[in-house]
Amino acid sequence: MTTIYFLDHLEEMQDDGFQGRKTIGLYSTAELAREAIRRLRDMPGFRDYPERWRIVERTLDKDDWTEGFDIATDEPIR
Repeated sequence: MTTIYFLDHLEEMQDDGFQGRKTIGLYSTAELAREAIRRLRDMPGFRDYPERWRIVERTLDKDDWTEGFDIATDEPIR
C-alpha cells in the first residue's frame, strides 16, 4: 500500500468547537512535508502561528474511522 503525508496548517479553534485547516500539500515522504514547512514557515500568516503545522500519515485505498466516532469528542472509536 502507498503512504502519503498531508501537510496542514491549523486555524484557531472557533466558538462552535470546530477548527479549520489549510491543506498545504500531499507528499510522498514525511521529509518532503517537513521541507515544505521550512520553505513556508516565514511567510505572512504562517510565521505568526509556527505551532500549527501538522503532518498526517495516511495510506491510500484504506478506510479510516472504520468503527465510527464519538460525537462528543470527534475521535475515532477504538
